[in-house]
Amino acid sequence: MIRFDGGIHIGDEVILDPTRKKPRAFISHAHSDHLRRHRTILATAETISLARPKAGEFEGIILDTGKTYRLESCRMRLESAGHILGSSQFIIDHSQKRIVYTGDFKLGHNPICPPAEIHQCDILVMDTTFGHPAFRFPDFGEVVGRLLEFVDGCRHKGAAPIIYAYSLGKAQEIIRILNDDKIQVLAAAGICEYAAIYERHGVELGDYHLFEGQYPEDGVVLMPPGARFAGDILPGYRKKSCLVSGWAASPRFGFTKYYDQAIPLSDHASFDDLLRYAEQSEAETIYCLFGFAEIVEWLKRRGLNAMQVSLKATPKVS
Repeated sequence: MIRFDGGIHIGDEVILDPTRKKPRAFISHAHSDHLRRHRTILATAETISLARPKAGEFEGIILDTGKTYRLESCRMRLESAGHILGSSQFIIDHSQKRIVYTGDFKLGHNPICPPAEIHQCDILVMDTTFGHPAFRFPDFGEVVGRLLEFVDGCRHKGAAPIIYAYSLGKAQEIIRILNDDKIQVLAAAGICEYAAIYERHGVELGDYHLFEGQYPEDGVVLMPPGARFAGDILPGYRKKSCLVSGWAASPRFGFTKYYDQAIPLSDHASFDDLLRYAEQSEAETIYCLFGFAEIVEWLKRRGLNAMQVSLKATPKVS
């Protein structure tokens, strides 16, 4: 019924988020770890648009959120995953079983993405990126307050604030947050490219401009984390750096040591939300993808039939 082998195979017709190039693939969202240069991609319109810069030329087949599609041996419906624009959960009925693949998901508030809901099923395939008790994230309002305090603190100290965040999803959320506080944003080219796609799909982010080396006297520079190691940004100026990432919730994992400050704003489910989804799904079997092995033991303690699987491991069949 379901097989994990370079992707999530359901029957003979469906392969979700394959890790190798395929003639035809169903894609949950446009982050590069879930995306390859497939010949045909089936996904939401937003995901297809966001995939173009990385995946190049491909045939895109749009699947509308909330609509049921009938394939030869199964029925499929996409619902929001609350992760980034276009991100989807897949609800699939196959062999008299309901299977839910969450993809990367978030149950909490995301100002630029429709919220995710918990879907009941027989088999749950859940992304567990932050499946460790260290990743209990603060309230959204508290995190936003810390981000604005970082910017204000830089202004009072005469330092240019440089914020580092992933180019797709997190950076657009930060643009929206800063614009809500009327803070000017100068962003890297890749961030601006994705932001323009968000806007073409009706998401209002506010004002932002391409960063071309200028000093942001009343604003911030927004860059992808990799730019931290590519050379000095704003050479000759005093500056402070801030990483915005779910990994900032636990400095012991080593993602925060290169920055003056780290703020745990995540577009993934927190540890507690992973537990909540698993319990409320009422699934008979739970497969945990990615992340930490600890989540499996916590689910088992609650009486749930959970196991960790890998898309790179020896094929596992259910």
